[in-house]
Amino acid sequence: MNYLIWSQEYLDTADMMQKVIDKLNARRKGASKTEKKELEDRIYKYRVYRGECLRIAALLRSRHREAA
Repeated sequence: MNYLIWSQEYLDTADMMQKVIDKLNARRKGASKTEKKELEDRIYKYRVYRGECLRIAALLRSRHREAA
């Protein structure tokens, strides 16, 4: 198993999630109060998922270093 490639996939996913977060933030600026709340909830979830991807990527990179 190539931990380095696997960790890069998680980093790529985290980057994609950041793009979604940025788009949701842009939509939030002109939204109504109800829409803002829904968008904030979605943004929060994406931030949690992105954080998990970053943590897993770091773990996989450390495993790669240990295996080398």
